[in-house]
This record gives sequence, C-alpha cells and structure tokens, in this order.
Amino acid sequence: MKSIGLFAAIWIASASAAETNVSSLAELQNALATAKAGYVVRLAKGSEIALKDTQLVVPEKVTLQGEGATITAEPVGDRAAIALRPGSRLTGLRMVGPNPLFKDIDSQPVQTSGYAVSCADAEVDHCEILKFQRGGIALFRDSMKAQIHHNYLHDIAAYPVLIGNGSGDGHVIEHNRIEWAWHAIASNGSRGSGYTARFNEFVRMPRPKAFEASGASPPNWCLDTHENNGAATKPPRPATRLLIVHDNVFLAHPDVQVGDGSELLTTNGLYPKHDIYVGACPGVTTTVDIHHNRFLMHEKTGSKEKFKPYGRAIRLVGLQGHPALEDDPQPPKDTWKVGIHDNAF
Repeated sequence: MKSIGLFAAIWIASASAAETNVSSLAELQNALATAKAGYVVRLAKGSEIALKDTQLVVPEKVTLQGEGATITAEPVGDRAAIALRPGSRLTGLRMVGPNPLFKDIDSQPVQTSGYAVSCADAEVDHCEILKFQRGGIALFRDSMKAQIHHNYLHDIAAYPVLIGNGSGDGHVIEHNRIEWAWHAIASNGSRGSGYTARFNEFVRMPRPKAFEASGASPPNWCLDTHENNGAATKPPRPATRLLIVHDNVFLAHPDVQVGDGSELLTTNGLYPKHDIYVGACPGVTTTVDIHHNRFLMHEKTGSKEKFKPYGRAIRLVGLQGHPALEDDPQPPKDTWKVGIHDNAF
C-alpha cells in the first residue's frame, strides 16, 4: 500500500469562501456561533487552544480548519470535545487529550475522558488525534454516512473510531493510520452500524498491563461489529448488516509478542487477537466482504500455524462451512452473505 500522506494535501478554502481567522478560544466560539453554511473558520497556524468544560459545535455545512493548530481537551462521559453537525468538516487539526501515551499508561494515572469528536454525517480528515481514553471519533445517534479519511489516530485507549448507538451502514473510513491496543474501529449494533474500511494501515501496539488489570477480560480486536444485548441496551442492538473491508494493511509493532494466540491476555473463553471480528445477528442477513487485505507480522513474533498470526485473523461468529475460514464452534444464528478472497496472510 502506498503512503497515505496524512498531512500532504490539507484542503484549503477558495478565496471566494466566507472565512474567519481566529487564534483564541473566545474568538473560536464566537466564529462558530455566527457561522453560516459554507463558512470556513480557520485557526491560526501554530495556535494552541485549551478546552476544559467547553464543547465546540461546528454548525451544518461549516468547516473548522486547523492548519496544524492544536486543541487540548478533557471531555467527560459520552460528550465529545468537538461536535460536528451534518455536512460540516473538521480538517488539519491536532487534538490532544489528557491521557498518557500507551507506553506510560502503566505508570501514570488514566483520565476518564470522553470522545475527541462526535461526527453526524460529517467529514474528518487530515487530523491527528491522540491521548483520549474513551474514543477518538464517534459516529452515533444521528450519523448515517460519515467520512473519516487521511487521519492519524494513536494512543487512544478504547476506540479510535466508534460506530453505534443509532448510526447507519454508510460510513466510509479510508486512508487512515490507526495504531491500536484495544480496538481500532468498533461497532456495537443499533440500526446496523455497518461501515466500509479501505486503504487504511492498522498497527497493533504493545498492550498496557493496565488493560488486563481492569478484570473485564477486554477483547483485542482490530475491526469489530457485534450485537449488544446487555441490560442497558433495550431493545437489543443487533450486529451489523454490512461490513466491507478491503485493501487494508494489518501490522504488528515489533514489540508485540503475538505468537499463536494467548500471550497478551487471559481470555475466559473469549477468542483473542482477531483482526476482524463479526458477531452474530439473529434474524438478520449479514453481508461481509473482505478482500485484498494484507495481514502481516514482524518475523521475530512468528506463528507456527498458517492463517493464525493473532490466534485467528478473521472470525465470523456462527459462520460454518466457509472454505476460507475455520468453522466457528458456536451454532449459526443468522444468514450470511460472505465474500473472502485475495487476502495475504
């Protein structure tokens, strides 16, 4: 896969577009509050703006352009530091949360911070997002077809990209580099919550010991979608109706010790280390198309068994009899339309 050139082609508004240049929080808040469709709010190059208890809302069809500016934020709960409304765009911004880096999580306190960005049918591109606990970019509730591309997402503890809680199946996530140790893209059902992931680089990072210390037997999937039928989710959220994954590269950091499936965590019956995991969806036809991806390891980590770089590279829960996959031990729960071809392991 060619270099994704994360910051090589940041979009610049035309001279005829209405625009406002800002360099402080007060100026930024005022500009967003008064911006109309088609406006560009541009942060001055090199500016740094701190958000504490403030959420920025980018109105419909308004662009917030960072040009390399930095926003630091400490969001709480499900609230995102920046909320994008339909048709809006966030581009060229560096967003830094309050968490330590992955390499420091075991020795420094972790913040219970929320999401960096919530994205409702909007676009996030050419951004760097790091050091958030709960998530980087969240596509949920009223989002059906977000575009997430050419971003660098790293050192985000739980969900660099989260899809669920009411989103749709039309999201496109492409040309990003996502470094992950828990998930890279996670989807938990509700009206499908499907997506297309293409032309991305996913890099598995060393897993902090604190992730296991939670006692929750956390999974270690790169891309996932699964039903969510816990007590707090009524009615139950089904798994996705649609998952398309093609032309991605799945890598492991040299310090990740993957072997054949059990070094990183005790699983209590879970299957660890799938790069792609799709849960069952009772009564729903699930369409999965996985092709032209590369699943790679560093030579020193090795794997004795073909197709088992991380335990299993791909697991579709309840799918049986597919020639490209091992039969799953769970009984079939739904109807599958599966295409898996031209992947390299």
